[in-house]
Amino acid sequence: MNARPVLASARAAVVAAALLSPAAQAVTCFVVMDRSENVIYRDVLPPVDLSDAGKPAREAMRQRGEHFLFLESESCPRMEFFTGGAGNVALALDQTLAPTTVQAKPAAEAPAKPAAAAPARPAAAAPAKQR
Repeated sequence: MNARPVLASARAAVVAAALLSPAAQAVTCFVVMDRSENVIYRDVLPPVDLSDAGKPAREAMRQRGEHFLFLESESCPRMEFFTGGAGNVALALDQTLAPTTVQAKPAAEAPAKPAAAAPARPAAAAPAKQR
């Protein structure tokens, strides 16, 4: 029995599988979680400088109780939250909904009509003449 045809067909199967399979492309995804484990940042760009020059920024994140993670992923949808009150995450409901409240606007005015003369009042009836 000749092994060459079996090896050739196995190689062909491996090459076909490699060519027909979708390419797995991974990106580095940077994630920041707050102290309550809520994701507050996710992007393919790091939120701080990763060199030695960014050490103060990373230390500030650590002081706020934030966790900085990075991982390889097929996708990394961008997400970034900004909190009000200079970083205070305890927002009141009114502050949260303030940008979305709708203020009452006056109804659109109808086009101006030319001023019509006021209808003349009927003259006071003259006393009837007696005959």
